[in-house]
Amino acid sequence: MTTGRADPNNFPEIQTGGSLMIAWQIKGKRVLLVGGGEVAATRLVHLLSADALVTLIAPPPLHPEVSFRLTQFPNSLTWIPRAFEPTDLTDHANDYSLILTAIDDPLASSQIYKLAHQLKIPANIADVPSECDFYFGSVHRDGPLQIMVSTNGKGPRLASTIRKLIAKALPKNAGRAIEQMGELRKKLREVAPKQEEGKRRMEWIKKVSDAYGWEEMGEMTGEDMANLLGWYRREGGEDGLEVPSLEELRALRKENQDGVGEVEKKVEELKVEDKA
Repeated sequence: MTTGRADPNNFPEIQTGGSLMIAWQIKGKRVLLVGGGEVAATRLVHLLSADALVTLIAPPPLHPEVSFRLTQFPNSLTWIPRAFEPTDLTDHANDYSLILTAIDDPLASSQIYKLAHQLKIPANIADVPSECDFYFGSVHRDGPLQIMVSTNGKGPRLASTIRKLIAKALPKNAGRAIEQMGELRKKLREVAPKQEEGKRRMEWIKKVSDAYGWEEMGEMTGEDMANLLGWYRREGGEDGLEVPSLEELRALRKENQDGVGEVEKKVEELKVEDKA
């Protein structure tokens, strides 16, 4: 516990009235979506991208994109071809993690929202911010990278414009670089699994992140990643950690080698060294 007086000016400013921005893990969880039109199609993009299991309740005809998603994701998307009935919720209250409505019927949407609240299930009622427990923002996606812009229901089109500006400013291979970093962290944990090495692992990864640019990280081969892992045990620098320069790393490449399986080989070698 920190003691003594602190300067409040050094604390982050709190702006009340915002939303709690989280990355909700909905994979494998059941979501109820009421409606089969254009708005429902946009909701499906979000839900299916997050690997949710979706029950869609809507009378035919469906929007063409919604129909396409049924054929594209037959194991994740189930269609009940009729209008919503209260028993769809009351008889299956424990089945759903989220409830979304995307129908042109304000009265029916409001009834669903009230029912969802009675059952303590978070709900989103399209185009009715006052009846939303959460909002859908404008999302930029590049592999593992997800950036959401929200105006808290005040200006969805403005959110889209801001999202495009942000996406334009990002490195073109940002997602690839993040994927590489995630793989490196995974393999490093295999090389150094002990809890007491947690701080060293974290500090070394920070140093790697500072050593290479987005493009350099994204262009690393499997062989590069394997060679980079080999530097983890080296002692060097003021902090006792050493990371090779890009030139040093590339100089370790072997001719006519594509790097396939090199990371796995290096991990096994380092495990043996660690045991010895």
